[in-house]
Amino acid sequence: MNIKLLVGIIVIVLISIILVLFKFIIPKTDSSYLELTMEKNAGIPFKWVYDIKDKDIVEFVKSYVSKDENTGSIVGAPVYTNYVFKGLKKGVTTITFKLVNIDNETDVFKEQVNTVKVDENNNISLVVEKVD
Repeated sequence: MNIKLLVGIIVIVLISIILVLFKFIIPKTDSSYLELTMEKNAGIPFKWVYDIKDKDIVEFVKSYVSKDENTGSIVGAPVYTNYVFKGLKKGVTTITFKLVNIDNETDVFKEQVNTVKVDENNNISLVVEKVD
């Protein structure tokens, strides 16, 4: 067999293997979803509530709680609530989070206003994050 042909075949096989590996190693990103993570101390009687200014542009999809693997079992360790939002149509709106007392939601401990933008392909991105 010709050496040049053999080297060519080996190069093609190696490139194919690399491309297949990249397909499985590099995660796909779906920019039609935006995940915002809010932190609170598990030991305080507060919860995060959110408000979407224009629900025609963005919708809430789901939320889930996660803990820091290093401090998850420590009393008073941070707890993270992840909120997932989906872009519905082109525009700009705000998602306001408030850390409120569980027994009295008018008792606001912390507020965070997130300005989000949705493009014509329904890709959503965080434009501004303001914490009060």
